[in-house]
Amino acid sequence: MRTSEDVSPADAERIDRRRNEIIGAAARLFSEKGYHETGIADIAAFLGIGHGTFYRYFKNKMDIASSAFDRVVALLGSTMLGEDPESSNTIAEYREQVGRIVYRLFELLDTEPALVRLFHRNSLDIDRLSGAMDEFTRYTERFIVNGVRKGFLRADLNTELAAQLLMAVLFDVTRRAAQQTPSAELRERLLTDGLDIIFLGLGERPERR
Repeated sequence: MRTSEDVSPADAERIDRRRNEIIGAAARLFSEKGYHETGIADIAAFLGIGHGTFYRYFKNKMDIASSAFDRVVALLGSTMLGEDPESSNTIAEYREQVGRIVYRLFELLDTEPALVRLFHRNSLDIDRLSGAMDEFTRYTERFIVNGVRKGFLRADLNTELAAQLLMAVLFDVTRRAAQQTPSAELRERLLTDGLDIIFLGLGERPERR
């Protein structure tokens, strides 16, 4: 039996490409039909491969579902964790950071819609989902702590609760966008009016007083 050390770079690239193809097909079918309603035969037929080919890359259906979940968590992580939580020195700079994160989430929805839908609709492991959300929330809290420490956010903010609420907003935005791709107009409104609600609150805008 060949070990990973025996695999040539060309073979490793081919294996990764095939695994990615299978994960992409499985994510699409799981998100459209549901995990329990999708069989290995459906995934193989979608790709035009045999059962034997599938089992060269994955042990079973749960294995591929787990791999797909890992993939989308990694993608969400690279999308959301790409900003430095301590770099903002003003609320305007922090708002720009949140705007960039939302914009990148829309880009992820454009490139990997099935994986994002799978994350929201077909999570089979609640503990792993909760763990991922907790990690994103802790990261979000670092932005808020930075703002409180530097004085551009309220000193009395409950930073943990604020992070949970902000993550709930971002999570629901991606959930709704995964159900129906938002138009360019709606995306712009989310990046303007949506951020106004987050950073100015529900009261009357200062310029209208």
